[in-house]
Amino acid sequence: MSERSRKINLGLCIALLAGVAGGRADGATVQRLNYETGNLRQWTSVQAVNGSVSIIRAPVRQGRFAARFVVRPSGDPLGLTGERSEVYALTGEGEGVNSWWSWSTYFPRGFRPNPGTWNVFTQWHTGVSCAPPVSFLVDGSARPQKLLLNLRGGSVDPVTCRAASDRLFRIGTLRRGHWYDFRFHIRWSSDAGSGLATLWVNGRRAVRVAGIPTLYPGHGVYVKQGFYRNRSSLSTVIYHDGLRRFRP
Repeated sequence: MSERSRKINLGLCIALLAGVAGGRADGATVQRLNYETGNLRQWTSVQAVNGSVSIIRAPVRQGRFAARFVVRPSGDPLGLTGERSEVYALTGEGEGVNSWWSWSTYFPRGFRPNPGTWNVFTQWHTGVSCAPPVSFLVDGSARPQKLLLNLRGGSVDPVTCRAASDRLFRIGTLRRGHWYDFRFHIRWSSDAGSGLATLWVNGRRAVRVAGIPTLYPGHGVYVKQGFYRNRSSLSTVIYHDGLRRFRP
């Protein structure tokens, strides 16, 4: 093998290893929810008032399409708590399943979160009517404002909604006019000894935690994306693109 060939092969190996270390490794797609059909048919259902979710051609992070979500005052399509513009999909994830997910989120320059942390932009929910096991949040009260990951699991009190484990991680500073690329690996388990999660944000490992529960006993999860918040007088816009579940 020539010296030039050895250098090329070495470069390729380094690039591949860097991709794995940064959470960017491509693999076989298990479920595609990336809006590339030009509509919302990839999703199981829409939880939004009319006109608050749209498929757009710009800005996009990959392919031809992304999704734009807007939450306006009184945007409560379910007649429950808070205001939302979301889509959700059944994923078949449950106890003992290892899942890898990737997606991109764009916070426009006019993005306006509520004060506090009830600003959910991606989540994995369950049949328990309490906070979800996994939620990605914006802390609108922090200065500067922060992106957060909340992991909950183990037994949960149905009255107080207090979970056996409730961990909050800072995963970055909010930058408007900027795409965030997420790679997320989670082992779903209600057992504190078996659950784990690793998150990369823009190629940098932001969270690595093991030995925590990531699921409520007897429940699976489904994925939701868009924006969900407490009631507000604000109108808030956010963009998502490229969501997929893959096998590394």
